[in-house]
Amino acid sequence: MSTTTTTLTPADELRHRVPDGAKGRDSYFWNVILPEEELGLQVYVWIDGKGVAGRQVAVWGPGAQPLAFEAVYDIPLGADADVDDVDVAGLRIRQPEALQSAQLSFRSAAVNLEYAFEAVHPAFNYGLNEHGSPQWMAIERYEQLGRVTGHVEVAGRTIELDRLGHRDHSWGRRNWRAPQHWKWVVASTPSGRALNLFSWIVQGEVGTNGYVLRDGNPVPITGARTHARYDADGTQRSLEATITTADGERTELVMERYGVVEIPVGGGTVLWEAACRVQIDGEDGAGQFEAQWARDYVDRLVAAR
Repeated sequence: MSTTTTTLTPADELRHRVPDGAKGRDSYFWNVILPEEELGLQVYVWIDGKGVAGRQVAVWGPGAQPLAFEAVYDIPLGADADVDDVDVAGLRIRQPEALQSAQLSFRSAAVNLEYAFEAVHPAFNYGLNEHGSPQWMAIERYEQLGRVTGHVEVAGRTIELDRLGHRDHSWGRRNWRAPQHWKWVVASTPSGRALNLFSWIVQGEVGTNGYVLRDGNPVPITGARTHARYDADGTQRSLEATITTADGERTELVMERYGVVEIPVGGGTVLWEAACRVQIDGEDGAGQFEAQWARDYVDRLVAAR
């Protein structure tokens, strides 16, 4: 029986304290992709049922190494800590209005970030897709586009932020070894075209989650045909997708990477994040293309080349 839902409540902004000890967790993600600067930026935070957290702040571009990668693990926040107002090893998170806004601030020797997120549409939870949220990944998960303002200082550059970005929140126990592969994609254009596509393969079965934003409202995805190209090291280079939605419409997506970074998740899994120039139905924009694989599978492919 699926435990996904069709509606969200303000409480879903906060921790769910899933009763799986250290294995059940809430995960939070925010990004902004800047093709004209050839930069990608993401913040990732997770908190387990005991209140032990980790956080990653990554900024990357075309180079082989990220401009900044600030990661800390096993941070004891305490069972009562929540994300409406919390400091996770120097990353300050405030969420003033549930399912609507977030404020992040972070400073290190490598990066200084001020990031404010204001949603431009209702949060879309995977329970709204035909088969719900894939339970190997999360009990439930939501995705949301928003206007990002603030600034980032990195590698001697100061970049003002005033553009669309993305966030998500999932809760439950994640089995990183269940999927054989996934593609998680977010893309948007200045005019407000946007989408989230999550295409995954588990035990040979292909599943699809996500939405396309139409007239300011997220419409559930019902299917997608994708074709990706990869470099010799296994990292994703480009993506073409034809996406169908519950209203019978089709959306064409093209993505071309300009920068990629590996995000360490352990457990024999490799996770690569590509910052991309995109087109949605021919309109230029920005996006992120995440690819997940079993590491030994990637190693075999690379060796065979």
